[in-house]
Amino acid sequence: MELWKMSQKVSELSDVIPSYFFSLVSSCLSLSAVLVIFRGGSWGFPGIIVFSFYVVIPYLLFAVPVQVLFNKHPKNFSLLYFCLYIFFSLLAVFIYSSVLNFDISMDVLTTKNYYAISLSAALIFWFWDSVFLQKKRSES
Repeated sequence: MELWKMSQKVSELSDVIPSYFFSLVSSCLSLSAVLVIFRGGSWGFPGIIVFSFYVVIPYLLFAVPVQVLFNKHPKNFSLLYFCLYIFFSLLAVFIYSSVLNFDISMDVLTTKNYYAISLSAALIFWFWDSVFLQKKRSES
């Protein structure tokens, strides 16, 4: 690969990295706030910070790679992207809860919390993705 092509790709990537970061941070803080509210709100702001450290891992492992793939063909507030985020969110929450509880049974699939957290995580990530990345990229 020629050096000028590589520098052009690095330049394009460096332009969107802050958007990925803001999308990830906003998603983590928003989902953490929702989780604190689900738990009764007694944890307050420190709970949001603590939950953010737990939430960032599945977002980085599952949502960000999908987000990078979607940004090759940006669509602002796409329902197809939302459905795919829901699918990956269901998968991520199942794997994450199985690993944290050391129990890989299907019991987690019968709880309302599993679906509430999965849907909330997908909705929040889809929203911030559309605000920070899809819209910005589609204007370019």
